[in-house]
Amino acid sequence: MIFNLFKIDIWWKAVLILGLIACVGASIFKIDFIESKHLFGLGLGMIVIGIAQWMAWKVASIEYGNGILSQRIIKHNFLSIVLLILGIGLTGLFGFLIIKGLI
Repeated sequence: MIFNLFKIDIWWKAVLILGLIACVGASIFKIDFIESKHLFGLGLGMIVIGIAQWMAWKVASIEYGNGILSQRIIKHNFLSIVLLILGIGLTGLFGFLIIKGLI
């Protein structure tokens, strides 16, 4: 079903959904104590991290006897590593700017 897409069963899905909420919230609502552009940048970085982890999410299968054993693994390629580094950098930078703006 469509609701299985929104099932949060691993950490990167939570990061992706929180990033979407942060970007939408920064675009729609006017928040007095946080810069909207910093919240949007934080959300964008979280979305990029979630997409990079989603790209690396693979299923490894091994034939064992009369059956098949399957396990989900994280296997990064060059593009997912670049996106992950970019997302961590954006999240760190804009998270710092949000904290700096609150102090």
